[in-house]
Amino acid sequence: MSAASSPLATSPHTDVARAPRVCLNCKKKKKRCDKALPACTRCVESLTTCQHEEDLVTDGPVTPIYSLYSGGLSPLGNPGPVLRHSSQSWGSSSLVGSIRAAVDVHGLAFRSMMEILVDRQGIEQVVSSYFAAAHTWVTIVDRPSLESQLELDSIWQSPPSAETCILILCMSLMTRPSVVLPNSPMSDTSYHTAKALFGLIQSNGEVPKNVSLQAELLVALYEYSNAMPQQAYFSVGRCLQMSRMLGWHNKLFWDEERRRNFPSDLKLASTLWWALVQIDVLVSAGYSEQKYPMHTANLNLGFEIPLPKDFDKYIPAAFLGQTFADGPVYSIDAMPLPEATSAWCLSHAMQQLYHPTPTDNQQQLSDAIISHTVGLNGVDGEGPWANGERSGAVAAGLIALMKLHAPGLLHGTVTPPGTPSPAEKVRFAVEYIHNVTLKVDRYRILLAQGRVAPSWAFAMVYASILLIKHGDGALGDVMWLQKVNNLKSLLEIYAGRWKIAGKWSPS
Repeated sequence: MSAASSPLATSPHTDVARAPRVCLNCKKKKKRCDKALPACTRCVESLTTCQHEEDLVTDGPVTPIYSLYSGGLSPLGNPGPVLRHSSQSWGSSSLVGSIRAAVDVHGLAFRSMMEILVDRQGIEQVVSSYFAAAHTWVTIVDRPSLESQLELDSIWQSPPSAETCILILCMSLMTRPSVVLPNSPMSDTSYHTAKALFGLIQSNGEVPKNVSLQAELLVALYEYSNAMPQQAYFSVGRCLQMSRMLGWHNKLFWDEERRRNFPSDLKLASTLWWALVQIDVLVSAGYSEQKYPMHTANLNLGFEIPLPKDFDKYIPAAFLGQTFADGPVYSIDAMPLPEATSAWCLSHAMQQLYHPTPTDNQQQLSDAIISHTVGLNGVDGEGPWANGERSGAVAAGLIALMKLHAPGLLHGTVTPPGTPSPAEKVRFAVEYIHNVTLKVDRYRILLAQGRVAPSWAFAMVYASILLIKHGDGALGDVMWLQKVNNLKSLLEIYAGRWKIAGKWSPS
Protein backbone atom coordinates (compact mmCIF):
# COMPACT_ATOMS: atom_id res chain seq x y z
CA MET A 1 0.00 0.00 0.00
CA SER A 2 1.38 3.37 -1.00
CA ALA A 3 1.60 6.24 1.38
CA ALA A 4 -1.06 8.04 -0.57
CA SER A 5 -3.52 5.18 -0.23
CA SER A 6 -2.84 4.50 3.44
CA PRO A 7 -5.79 5.21 5.74
CA LEU A 8 -3.48 7.42 7.79
CA ALA A 9 -2.70 9.50 4.74
CA THR A 10 -6.33 10.11 3.80
CA SER A 11 -7.39 13.72 4.08
CA PRO A 12 -8.97 14.24 7.46
CA HIS A 13 -12.60 15.20 7.87
CA THR A 14 -13.03 18.89 8.45
CA ASP A 15 -15.36 18.28 11.43
CA VAL A 16 -12.91 16.18 13.44
CA ALA A 17 -11.64 17.82 16.63
CA ARG A 18 -7.89 17.78 17.26
CA ALA A 19 -5.86 17.31 20.43
CA PRO A 20 -3.05 19.81 21.09
CA ARG A 21 -0.49 16.97 21.35
CA VAL A 22 0.05 13.50 19.98
CA CYS A 23 -1.49 10.64 21.97
CA LEU A 24 0.61 8.65 24.41
CA ASN A 25 0.48 5.45 22.32
CA CYS A 26 1.85 7.13 19.19
CA LYS A 27 4.41 9.02 21.25
CA LYS A 28 5.62 5.81 22.88
CA LYS A 29 5.85 3.96 19.56
CA LYS A 30 7.29 7.03 17.80
CA LYS A 31 4.56 6.91 15.19
CA ARG A 32 2.84 9.70 13.34
CA CYS A 33 -0.40 10.74 15.07
CA ASP A 34 -3.23 12.70 13.45
CA LYS A 35 -4.27 13.95 16.97
CA ALA A 36 -7.93 13.34 16.18
CA LEU A 37 -10.45 13.28 19.02
CA PRO A 38 -11.80 11.31 20.74
CA ALA A 39 -9.34 8.75 19.30
CA CYS A 40 -6.63 9.01 16.68
CA THR A 41 -6.85 6.86 13.57
CA ARG A 42 -3.84 4.70 14.49
CA CYS A 43 -5.42 3.78 17.85
CA VAL A 44 -8.71 3.06 16.09
CA GLU A 45 -7.01 0.65 13.71
CA SER A 46 -5.12 -1.13 16.49
CA LEU A 47 -8.14 -1.20 18.87
CA THR A 48 -6.05 0.60 21.50
CA THR A 49 -7.34 3.05 24.08
CA CYS A 50 -6.35 6.53 22.91
CA GLN A 51 -5.04 8.53 25.87
CA HIS A 52 -3.42 11.95 26.15
CA GLU A 53 -1.29 13.57 28.83
CA GLU A 54 -4.21 15.85 29.70
CA ASP A 55 -6.26 12.78 30.67
CA LEU A 56 -3.66 11.80 33.26
CA VAL A 57 -3.40 15.31 34.69
CA THR A 58 -7.09 16.23 34.84
CA ASP A 59 -8.69 12.79 35.09
CA GLY A 60 -10.41 13.67 31.84
CA PRO A 61 -12.47 11.15 29.91
CA VAL A 62 -10.45 8.50 28.11
CA THR A 63 -12.20 7.32 24.97
CA PRO A 64 -12.07 3.55 24.58
CA ILE A 65 -12.00 2.03 21.16
CA TYR A 66 -14.99 -0.13 21.98
CA SER A 67 -17.13 2.46 20.16
CA LEU A 68 -15.12 1.88 16.99
CA TYR A 69 -14.83 -1.90 17.27
CA SER A 70 -15.07 -3.86 14.03
CA GLY A 71 -16.33 -7.35 13.41
CA GLY A 72 -19.04 -9.45 15.06
CA LEU A 73 -21.31 -7.99 17.71
CA SER A 74 -19.71 -4.73 18.74
CA PRO A 75 -20.07 -3.29 22.21
CA LEU A 76 -22.28 -0.72 20.53
CA GLY A 77 -24.53 -3.59 19.60
CA ASN A 78 -24.27 -3.12 15.79
CA PRO A 79 -26.76 -0.30 16.22
CA GLY A 80 -27.63 0.17 12.59
CA PRO A 81 -26.51 0.09 8.99
CA VAL A 82 -24.55 3.32 9.48
CA LEU A 83 -21.82 1.39 11.28
CA ARG A 84 -21.90 -1.81 9.22
CA HIS A 85 -18.94 -1.48 6.92
CA SER A 86 -16.62 -3.99 5.37
CA SER A 87 -13.28 -4.66 7.04
CA GLN A 88 -11.54 -3.13 4.01
CA SER A 89 -13.07 0.29 4.63
CA TRP A 90 -12.75 0.16 8.42
CA GLY A 91 -10.24 2.64 9.79
CA SER A 92 -10.37 5.15 6.96
CA SER A 93 -10.28 8.72 8.22
CA SER A 94 -13.57 9.59 6.55
CA LEU A 95 -15.35 6.73 8.32
CA VAL A 96 -13.74 7.46 11.66
CA GLY A 97 -14.54 11.13 11.22
CA SER A 98 -18.19 10.43 10.53
CA ILE A 99 -18.44 8.32 13.68
CA ARG A 100 -16.70 10.98 15.76
CA ALA A 101 -18.97 13.66 14.39
CA ALA A 102 -21.88 11.72 15.91
CA VAL A 103 -24.38 13.40 13.59
CA ASP A 104 -27.15 11.28 15.08
CA VAL A 105 -25.74 10.35 18.47
CA HIS A 106 -29.28 10.13 19.88
CA GLY A 107 -30.32 7.62 17.25
CA LEU A 108 -27.08 5.70 17.76
CA ALA A 109 -27.64 5.56 21.52
CA PHE A 110 -31.24 4.44 21.10
CA ARG A 111 -30.34 1.66 18.67
CA SER A 112 -27.49 0.55 20.93
CA MET A 113 -29.82 0.37 23.92
CA MET A 114 -32.45 -1.59 22.00
CA GLU A 115 -29.82 -4.00 20.67
CA ILE A 116 -29.03 -4.94 24.28
CA LEU A 117 -32.44 -4.65 25.95
CA VAL A 118 -34.31 -5.92 22.86
CA ASP A 119 -37.75 -4.33 23.35
CA ARG A 120 -39.97 -2.16 25.49
CA GLN A 121 -40.46 -4.98 27.99
CA GLY A 122 -36.70 -5.17 28.44
CA ILE A 123 -36.53 -1.48 29.28
CA GLU A 124 -39.47 -1.76 31.67
CA GLN A 125 -37.81 -4.71 33.39
CA VAL A 126 -34.56 -2.77 33.90
CA VAL A 127 -36.42 0.22 35.35
CA SER A 128 -38.54 -1.96 37.63
CA SER A 129 -35.59 -4.09 38.80
CA TYR A 130 -33.40 -1.07 39.47
CA PHE A 131 -35.96 0.65 41.68
CA ALA A 132 -36.67 -2.58 43.55
CA ALA A 133 -32.96 -3.19 44.21
CA ALA A 134 -30.19 -0.58 43.94
CA HIS A 135 -32.56 2.32 44.55
CA THR A 136 -33.23 0.99 48.05
CA TRP A 137 -29.64 1.72 49.13
CA VAL A 138 -28.49 4.56 46.89
CA THR A 139 -30.51 7.45 45.51
CA ILE A 140 -29.32 8.63 42.13
CA VAL A 141 -32.27 8.35 39.73
CA ASP A 142 -35.57 10.18 40.14
CA ARG A 143 -38.15 7.77 38.75
CA PRO A 144 -40.92 10.23 37.79
CA SER A 145 -38.39 12.36 35.93
CA LEU A 146 -36.98 9.32 34.13
CA GLU A 147 -40.39 8.03 33.10
CA SER A 148 -41.43 11.44 31.83
CA GLN A 149 -38.39 11.36 29.54
CA LEU A 150 -39.01 7.77 28.54
CA GLU A 151 -42.71 7.74 27.60
CA LEU A 152 -42.64 4.03 26.87
CA ASP A 153 -45.86 4.12 24.83
CA SER A 154 -44.28 6.39 22.24
CA ILE A 155 -40.69 5.24 22.49
CA TRP A 156 -40.42 4.29 18.82
CA GLN A 157 -42.06 7.45 17.49
CA SER A 158 -40.10 9.74 19.82
CA PRO A 159 -36.94 8.01 21.10
CA PRO A 160 -35.45 9.25 24.37
CA SER A 161 -32.30 11.34 24.37
CA ALA A 162 -28.86 9.76 24.16
CA GLU A 163 -28.25 10.66 27.80
CA THR A 164 -31.41 8.86 28.90
CA CYS A 165 -30.49 5.77 26.86
CA ILE A 166 -27.07 5.70 28.52
CA LEU A 167 -28.69 6.10 31.94
CA ILE A 168 -30.92 3.08 31.32
CA LEU A 169 -27.92 1.00 30.24
CA CYS A 170 -26.10 2.06 33.41
CA MET A 171 -29.14 1.17 35.51
CA SER A 172 -29.07 -2.28 33.93
CA LEU A 173 -25.49 -2.73 35.21
CA MET A 174 -26.73 -2.49 38.79
CA THR A 175 -29.63 -4.94 38.40
CA ARG A 176 -27.59 -8.11 37.82
CA PRO A 177 -25.62 -10.16 40.34
CA SER A 178 -21.89 -10.19 39.66
CA VAL A 179 -21.94 -13.96 39.29
CA VAL A 180 -24.05 -13.77 36.13
CA LEU A 181 -21.85 -11.12 34.56
CA PRO A 182 -18.97 -12.05 32.26
CA ASN A 183 -15.85 -13.35 34.00
CA SER A 184 -14.30 -9.93 33.75
CA PRO A 185 -16.26 -6.68 33.97
CA MET A 186 -14.04 -5.47 31.16
CA SER A 187 -15.92 -7.81 28.79
CA ASP A 188 -19.39 -6.60 29.77
CA THR A 189 -21.13 -5.33 26.63
CA SER A 190 -23.49 -2.96 28.47
CA TYR A 191 -20.59 -1.42 30.35
CA HIS A 192 -18.53 -0.82 27.23
CA THR A 193 -21.51 0.47 25.29
CA ALA A 194 -22.26 3.04 27.96
CA LYS A 195 -18.61 4.11 28.18
CA ALA A 196 -18.33 4.39 24.40
CA LEU A 197 -21.48 6.47 24.09
CA PHE A 198 -20.22 8.69 26.89
CA GLY A 199 -17.09 9.30 24.84
CA LEU A 200 -19.12 10.37 21.81
CA ILE A 201 -21.27 12.78 23.82
CA GLN A 202 -18.37 14.26 25.75
CA SER A 203 -16.35 14.77 22.58
CA ASN A 204 -19.05 17.16 21.37
CA GLY A 205 -18.04 19.54 24.16
CA GLU A 206 -21.58 20.19 25.39
CA VAL A 207 -22.35 21.19 28.97
CA PRO A 208 -23.35 18.00 30.81
CA LYS A 209 -26.85 17.41 32.09
CA ASN A 210 -28.00 15.98 35.40
CA VAL A 211 -28.96 12.77 33.63
CA SER A 212 -25.38 12.40 32.32
CA LEU A 213 -24.01 12.77 35.82
CA GLN A 214 -26.51 10.20 37.10
CA ALA A 215 -25.30 7.72 34.51
CA GLU A 216 -21.61 8.37 35.25
CA LEU A 217 -22.27 7.90 38.98
CA LEU A 218 -23.81 4.50 38.25
CA VAL A 219 -20.76 3.61 36.15
CA ALA A 220 -18.49 4.53 39.07
CA LEU A 221 -20.66 2.52 41.45
CA TYR A 222 -20.57 -0.48 39.11
CA GLU A 223 -16.79 -0.25 38.87
CA TYR A 224 -16.44 0.02 42.65
CA SER A 225 -18.73 -2.95 43.29
CA ASN A 226 -16.87 -5.05 40.72
CA ALA A 227 -13.43 -4.38 42.26
CA MET A 228 -12.26 -1.96 39.56
CA PRO A 229 -10.93 0.81 41.84
CA GLN A 230 -8.77 2.59 39.27
CA GLN A 231 -11.62 2.86 36.80
CA ALA A 232 -13.97 3.96 39.59
CA TYR A 233 -11.46 6.60 40.68
CA PHE A 234 -11.30 8.10 37.19
CA SER A 235 -15.09 7.94 36.81
CA VAL A 236 -15.51 9.86 40.07
CA GLY A 237 -13.05 12.43 38.73
CA ARG A 238 -15.21 12.89 35.65
CA CYS A 239 -18.28 13.24 37.87
CA LEU A 240 -16.49 16.00 39.77
CA GLN A 241 -15.72 17.80 36.52
CA MET A 242 -19.38 17.57 35.52
CA SER A 243 -20.49 18.97 38.87
CA ARG A 244 -18.19 21.94 38.35
CA MET A 245 -19.55 22.54 34.85
CA LEU A 246 -23.10 22.39 36.22
CA GLY A 247 -22.24 25.26 38.55
CA TRP A 248 -22.41 23.38 41.83
CA HIS A 249 -19.03 24.69 43.02
CA ASN A 250 -20.40 28.23 42.98
CA LYS A 251 -21.94 29.36 46.26
CA LEU A 252 -24.53 31.44 44.40
CA PHE A 253 -25.95 28.24 42.90
CA TRP A 254 -27.21 27.33 46.38
CA ASP A 255 -28.30 30.76 47.61
CA GLU A 256 -31.54 31.44 49.46
CA GLU A 257 -33.42 32.83 46.48
CA ARG A 258 -32.69 29.77 44.36
CA ARG A 259 -33.69 27.51 47.26
CA ARG A 260 -37.09 29.19 47.38
CA ASN A 261 -37.59 29.19 43.62
CA PHE A 262 -36.07 25.83 42.66
CA PRO A 263 -36.13 23.58 45.75
CA SER A 264 -36.73 20.36 43.81
CA ASP A 265 -33.92 21.03 41.35
CA LEU A 266 -31.50 21.89 44.14
CA LYS A 267 -32.51 18.86 46.20
CA LEU A 268 -31.75 16.63 43.22
CA ALA A 269 -28.40 18.37 42.70
CA SER A 270 -27.56 17.97 46.39
CA THR A 271 -28.58 14.30 46.28
CA LEU A 272 -26.26 13.65 43.34
CA TRP A 273 -23.42 15.59 44.95
CA TRP A 274 -23.52 13.53 48.14
CA ALA A 275 -23.82 10.31 46.13
CA LEU A 276 -20.63 11.42 44.38
CA VAL A 277 -18.97 12.10 47.74
CA GLN A 278 -19.97 8.69 49.09
CA ILE A 279 -18.55 6.77 46.12
CA ASP A 280 -15.42 8.93 46.21
CA VAL A 281 -14.83 8.24 49.90
CA LEU A 282 -15.60 4.52 49.62
CA VAL A 283 -13.02 4.12 46.84
CA SER A 284 -10.45 5.97 48.94
CA ALA A 285 -11.29 4.18 52.21
CA GLY A 286 -10.99 0.73 50.69
CA TYR A 287 -7.34 1.10 49.73
CA SER A 288 -4.57 2.04 52.14
CA GLU A 289 -1.84 4.67 51.96
CA GLN A 290 -4.01 7.12 50.05
CA LYS A 291 -3.61 5.13 46.87
CA TYR A 292 -6.78 6.80 45.65
CA PRO A 293 -6.97 10.16 47.48
CA MET A 294 -10.41 11.69 47.76
CA HIS A 295 -11.32 14.03 44.91
CA THR A 296 -13.78 15.91 47.10
CA ALA A 297 -11.60 16.46 50.19
CA ASN A 298 -9.63 19.59 49.27
CA LEU A 299 -11.77 21.55 46.85
CA ASN A 300 -11.49 24.78 48.89
CA LEU A 301 -14.97 25.85 47.86
CA GLY A 302 -15.28 28.20 50.81
CA PHE A 303 -18.62 26.63 51.73
CA GLU A 304 -20.15 23.19 52.17
CA ILE A 305 -22.75 22.01 49.70
CA PRO A 306 -26.00 21.55 51.66
CA LEU A 307 -27.57 18.18 52.38
CA PRO A 308 -30.82 17.19 50.60
CA LYS A 309 -32.82 17.51 53.82
CA ASP A 310 -31.97 21.22 53.91
CA PHE A 311 -34.37 21.78 51.00
CA ASP A 312 -37.40 19.97 52.42
CA LYS A 313 -38.69 23.10 54.16
CA TYR A 314 -39.00 24.77 50.75
CA ILE A 315 -41.00 21.91 49.24
CA PRO A 316 -44.79 22.00 49.78
CA ALA A 317 -45.89 19.52 52.42
CA ALA A 318 -48.26 17.88 49.95
CA PHE A 319 -45.27 16.64 47.96
CA LEU A 320 -43.31 15.24 50.88
CA GLY A 321 -43.58 11.48 51.23
CA GLN A 322 -43.53 9.06 54.12
CA THR A 323 -40.76 9.06 56.67
CA PHE A 324 -39.72 5.51 55.82
CA ALA A 325 -40.13 3.37 52.74
CA ASP A 326 -42.77 0.97 54.06
CA GLY A 327 -44.67 2.15 51.02
CA PRO A 328 -42.23 2.77 48.12
CA VAL A 329 -41.47 6.42 47.41
CA TYR A 330 -39.64 7.02 44.15
CA SER A 331 -39.67 10.80 43.77
CA ILE A 332 -36.59 12.44 45.25
CA ASP A 333 -38.82 15.36 46.26
CA ALA A 334 -40.67 13.05 48.62
CA MET A 335 -37.79 11.02 49.99
CA PRO A 336 -35.73 11.15 53.14
CA LEU A 337 -32.13 10.62 52.05
CA PRO A 338 -30.07 9.31 54.99
CA GLU A 339 -27.27 8.09 52.73
CA ALA A 340 -26.36 11.74 52.06
CA THR A 341 -25.89 12.32 55.79
CA SER A 342 -23.86 9.10 56.00
CA ALA A 343 -21.68 10.34 53.14
CA TRP A 344 -21.12 13.58 55.06
CA CYS A 345 -20.15 11.57 58.16
CA LEU A 346 -17.78 9.28 56.27
CA SER A 347 -16.14 12.15 54.40
CA HIS A 348 -15.47 14.08 57.60
CA ALA A 349 -14.22 10.95 59.38
CA MET A 350 -11.75 10.22 56.58
CA GLN A 351 -10.49 13.80 56.57
CA GLN A 352 -9.79 13.46 60.31
CA LEU A 353 -7.21 10.79 59.48
CA TYR A 354 -5.08 13.25 57.52
CA HIS A 355 -6.07 16.60 59.04
CA PRO A 356 -7.03 15.95 62.69
CA THR A 357 -9.04 18.57 64.53
CA PRO A 358 -9.30 19.11 68.31
CA THR A 359 -10.70 16.26 70.39
CA ASP A 360 -13.94 18.14 71.05
CA ASN A 361 -14.66 18.34 67.32
CA GLN A 362 -13.94 14.63 66.90
CA GLN A 363 -16.26 13.86 69.79
CA GLN A 364 -19.07 15.87 68.23
CA LEU A 365 -18.54 14.12 64.91
CA SER A 366 -18.51 10.73 66.64
CA ASP A 367 -21.75 11.48 68.48
CA ALA A 368 -23.38 12.63 65.25
CA ILE A 369 -22.33 9.43 63.45
CA ILE A 370 -23.66 7.17 66.21
CA SER A 371 -26.93 9.08 66.53
CA HIS A 372 -27.50 9.00 62.78
CA THR A 373 -26.60 5.32 62.31
CA VAL A 374 -28.56 4.05 65.30
CA GLY A 375 -31.50 6.19 64.22
CA LEU A 376 -31.54 4.43 60.86
CA ASN A 377 -31.68 0.85 61.98
CA GLY A 378 -31.86 0.68 65.75
CA VAL A 379 -29.24 -0.72 68.11
CA ASP A 380 -30.43 -4.26 67.40
CA GLY A 381 -30.80 -3.85 63.65
CA GLU A 382 -34.58 -3.93 63.94
CA GLY A 383 -35.20 -0.25 63.32
CA PRO A 384 -37.45 1.38 60.71
CA TRP A 385 -35.11 0.53 57.85
CA ALA A 386 -34.63 -3.11 58.91
CA ASN A 387 -36.29 -4.41 55.73
CA GLY A 388 -33.09 -3.63 53.86
CA GLU A 389 -33.84 -0.08 52.82
CA ARG A 390 -30.90 2.33 52.91
CA SER A 391 -28.35 -0.36 53.77
CA GLY A 392 -25.70 1.80 52.11
CA ALA A 393 -26.35 4.56 54.64
CA VAL A 394 -25.94 2.14 57.55
CA ALA A 395 -22.71 0.66 56.15
CA ALA A 396 -21.21 4.11 55.51
CA GLY A 397 -22.05 5.20 59.06
CA LEU A 398 -20.38 2.14 60.57
CA ILE A 399 -17.29 2.53 58.38
CA ALA A 400 -17.10 6.19 59.41
CA LEU A 401 -17.22 5.26 63.10
CA MET A 402 -14.47 2.64 62.73
CA LYS A 403 -12.25 4.91 60.61
CA LEU A 404 -12.63 7.78 63.06
CA HIS A 405 -11.70 5.79 66.16
CA ALA A 406 -9.30 3.11 64.88
CA PRO A 407 -6.24 5.36 65.46
CA GLY A 408 -7.29 5.69 69.11
CA LEU A 409 -6.84 1.93 69.57
CA LEU A 410 -3.12 2.40 68.99
CA HIS A 411 -2.59 5.68 70.77
CA GLY A 412 -4.69 5.01 73.84
CA THR A 413 -6.66 8.24 73.45
CA VAL A 414 -7.83 9.68 76.77
CA THR A 415 -11.52 10.61 76.83
CA PRO A 416 -13.41 12.78 79.33
CA PRO A 417 -15.12 10.98 82.25
CA GLY A 418 -18.43 9.46 81.24
CA THR A 419 -17.51 9.50 77.56
CA PRO A 420 -17.17 6.17 75.71
CA SER A 421 -13.58 5.40 74.72
CA PRO A 422 -12.48 4.80 71.11
CA ALA A 423 -12.33 1.08 71.91
CA GLU A 424 -15.95 1.09 73.07
CA LYS A 425 -17.12 2.88 69.94
CA VAL A 426 -15.18 0.59 67.63
CA ARG A 427 -16.50 -2.39 69.57
CA PHE A 428 -20.05 -1.10 69.04
CA ALA A 429 -19.54 -0.83 65.27
CA VAL A 430 -17.83 -4.23 64.99
CA GLU A 431 -20.53 -5.92 67.04
CA TYR A 432 -23.24 -4.27 64.96
CA ILE A 433 -21.64 -5.61 61.78
CA HIS A 434 -21.05 -9.06 63.25
CA ASN A 435 -24.73 -9.33 64.23
CA VAL A 436 -25.50 -9.58 60.52
CA THR A 437 -23.81 -13.00 60.51
CA LEU A 438 -26.51 -14.21 62.91
CA LYS A 439 -29.17 -13.53 60.28
CA VAL A 440 -27.62 -15.27 57.30
CA ASP A 441 -30.86 -16.61 55.83
CA ARG A 442 -32.46 -13.20 55.92
CA TYR A 443 -29.47 -11.57 54.26
CA ARG A 444 -29.32 -14.25 51.58
CA ILE A 445 -32.80 -13.16 50.54
CA LEU A 446 -31.90 -9.47 50.61
CA LEU A 447 -28.76 -10.15 48.58
CA ALA A 448 -30.71 -12.14 46.01
CA GLN A 449 -33.04 -9.17 45.71
CA GLY A 450 -30.10 -6.80 45.29
CA ARG A 451 -31.11 -4.84 48.38
CA VAL A 452 -27.74 -4.88 50.18
CA ALA A 453 -25.14 -2.25 49.29
CA PRO A 454 -21.67 -3.39 48.13
CA SER A 455 -20.15 -1.13 50.80
CA TRP A 456 -21.17 -3.75 53.38
CA ALA A 457 -18.35 -5.90 52.00
CA PHE A 458 -15.76 -3.35 53.06
CA ALA A 459 -17.51 -2.82 56.40
CA MET A 460 -17.11 -6.54 57.12
CA VAL A 461 -13.50 -6.60 55.92
CA TYR A 462 -12.51 -3.59 57.99
CA ALA A 463 -14.27 -4.98 61.08
CA SER A 464 -12.31 -8.22 60.59
CA ILE A 465 -9.02 -6.33 60.27
CA LEU A 466 -9.66 -4.46 63.51
CA LEU A 467 -10.55 -7.71 65.28
CA ILE A 468 -7.36 -9.38 64.04
CA LYS A 469 -5.18 -6.43 65.09
CA HIS A 470 -6.87 -5.48 68.35
CA GLY A 471 -9.31 -8.26 69.27
CA ASP A 472 -7.23 -9.66 72.13
CA GLY A 473 -5.83 -6.22 72.97
CA ALA A 474 -7.62 -2.88 73.01
CA LEU A 475 -10.97 -4.38 72.02
CA GLY A 476 -10.78 -7.09 74.69
CA ASP A 477 -12.88 -9.57 72.72
CA VAL A 478 -12.18 -13.20 73.64
CA MET A 479 -14.37 -14.34 70.72
CA TRP A 480 -12.53 -12.29 68.13
CA LEU A 481 -11.27 -15.23 66.07
CA GLN A 482 -14.72 -16.82 65.84
CA LYS A 483 -16.18 -13.49 64.77
CA VAL A 484 -13.55 -13.11 62.05
CA ASN A 485 -14.44 -16.57 60.71
CA ASN A 486 -18.14 -15.70 60.79
CA LEU A 487 -17.54 -12.48 58.89
CA LYS A 488 -15.40 -14.27 56.32
CA SER A 489 -18.14 -16.84 55.73
CA LEU A 490 -20.71 -14.10 55.21
CA LEU A 491 -18.33 -12.24 52.92
CA GLU A 492 -18.14 -15.32 50.71
CA ILE A 493 -21.92 -15.26 50.47
CA TYR A 494 -21.81 -11.57 49.54
CA ALA A 495 -19.37 -12.43 46.77
CA GLY A 496 -22.28 -14.08 44.98
CA ARG A 497 -23.75 -10.63 44.47
CA TRP A 498 -20.80 -8.24 44.46
CA LYS A 499 -17.40 -9.17 43.07
CA ILE A 500 -15.69 -6.74 45.41
CA ALA A 501 -16.57 -9.08 48.29
CA GLY A 502 -14.84 -11.94 46.50
CA LYS A 503 -11.72 -9.82 45.95
CA TRP A 504 -11.52 -8.91 49.63
CA SER A 505 -12.56 -12.27 51.08
CA PRO A 506 -9.11 -13.97 50.93
CA SER A 507 -7.52 -11.03 52.78
